[in-house]
Amino acid sequence: MNSIVNDLNRALAQRLLVNVYQTTQDVVYTGYVTAVGETGIALATYDDYGLADGAVFLDLKIVDEVEFASDDLDNMAFRIQTAQIEHFNQVGGQTLKLDARRDIRGQILSQAWVDQLVLMLVLRNDNRFYEGQVTSVVTDQVTIKLLNKFDYSDQSTLHVNPEDIEVIEFQGQELSLQGAALPQLKKMQHVAQVALTDEDVFRPQLQELAEKDKLVALIPQHNHDMFFVGRINVVAGDSVIMNLVDMTGQFGGYTLTRIDALHAIVLESDYLQTVSLFTKINQSSKQHIQPVLNDERLFDPTEEQFSSRLTQAAAFQTVIRVKAHKGDSMLGYPSDVGAERFIFHELEDNQLDQVGKALRIADIEEIDFGYLDAYLVEHQLRVEGEI
Repeated sequence: MNSIVNDLNRALAQRLLVNVYQTTQDVVYTGYVTAVGETGIALATYDDYGLADGAVFLDLKIVDEVEFASDDLDNMAFRIQTAQIEHFNQVGGQTLKLDARRDIRGQILSQAWVDQLVLMLVLRNDNRFYEGQVTSVVTDQVTIKLLNKFDYSDQSTLHVNPEDIEVIEFQGQELSLQGAALPQLKKMQHVAQVALTDEDVFRPQLQELAEKDKLVALIPQHNHDMFFVGRINVVAGDSVIMNLVDMTGQFGGYTLTRIDALHAIVLESDYLQTVSLFTKINQSSKQHIQPVLNDERLFDPTEEQFSSRLTQAAAFQTVIRVKAHKGDSMLGYPSDVGAERFIFHELEDNQLDQVGKALRIADIEEIDFGYLDAYLVEHQLRVEGEI
């Protein structure tokens, strides 16, 4: 433990970008240590895109390792710099002033109560993530009014001893957005999920949705626990293109999917209501899209979209993600696109396959493109001369 505290104090004193690993879960936090106390630390964090994403408290007992140098940290430093240069939309990061001589966890909980912040908590011996607002703080008990953006009928309250709280995320992008949306979220009515699972109605339903500005979710056959949220852009032959919306209500790129690879189309749900509200809040503040992305693309419904998207990506060496039927997703760029096959140069473990491997176009059931992570990967490959 002493060596970990020494590492944390070094990171604090030298303002070093670090990865902090936990003993209890696989989530790795990247950022700058802002306070080291007797029982816990605070870390100003960054998300996977290099955007300032609030802060996190971690109980010292669960800090497993502090990493100072790695390829991942080099990549994160590049993304943080890119986000600053390109003026990405982002929240302001940690603003709570913490005194390391006092209980850091207690300061965060008390200030969250005063400022009505939305927090994310992880408790000892509990693998769930709780989101909500602090409604009272006493010496041995904190009361949290939980928020369930997936089910408005869930109005639970959590009573917990502060010492059992191992992780507190606060002032991040999604949590801040939930705080801003809370007055409206409290007025929202629970709706039962409406989902279509009859494959015979998928195409006409998607065609109808392409003519509306309606937020829906698509659930793929390969993973029923996964879903894409967005608006239908175009239906072309046996495929559909969706303009994606991410969990913070921002434009998330495009996904091209074969209709027969869908398990369900969700038309109504509480989560769709939540994301729709987030989108409206972002649009009103002009924060709905990152400046390097384009959410106004139109696609020709008469074209075979898989061949067209691959051909265009090959022409510009654009990074995309492809998924073959019964295969894993792969990130990289295509080349030599023919009538039936193409070469895909996969990026895996920061290594780009310059030779590539041949794939059949007919075997590809999903292509994701025009999203922020793909932009950042491609930008770094170009800067480093890999493409």
